[in-house]
Amino acid sequence: MDSFMKYIGVIKYILLVFLLVFVIGLLSDGNISKAKFEDVTKAVTKALDMKELSEADHRMVKRFYGLNANDYEGVSLYVSDSNMAVEEVLIVKLKDTAQSEQVESAIKDRLDSQLESFEGYGAEQCKLLNDHVLDVEGNYILYVVNKKAKGADKAFQKSL
Repeated sequence: MDSFMKYIGVIKYILLVFLLVFVIGLLSDGNISKAKFEDVTKAVTKALDMKELSEADHRMVKRFYGLNANDYEGVSLYVSDSNMAVEEVLIVKLKDTAQSEQVESAIKDRLDSQLESFEGYGAEQCKLLNDHVLDVEGNYILYVVNKKAKGADKAFQKSL
């Protein structure tokens, strides 16, 4: 009987340790990448045809997404040179993963706005918008509207 009680005591401690490890895993920040922002941006843009895209300044980030670029560790936005095209690339390195929700919401608002603008006459543009990539990986967020969006996403994931 004594050995049985010791056995139960050991099992309790083992289960407690497993529970503790599980809770710590849930509370952790997920896949925090130490990759340099410049390297991630380079990898993504290399995977895309950037001929008709230009880098936008922080004012455009604010205008298009309502986000203050200075609130984040890094922000790169590339937009189409034409007002009649929807190609766009946004890469954000968060200072804190808690910022993720705000950035995702801003991207979804931008997407909805673009879909509304091109609805009815821009079928090809709407298809690109509907085929967008929005990828959240720990402290990095990628949003791509481009024919090569999936390839850019692969490059993004590999660069992290």
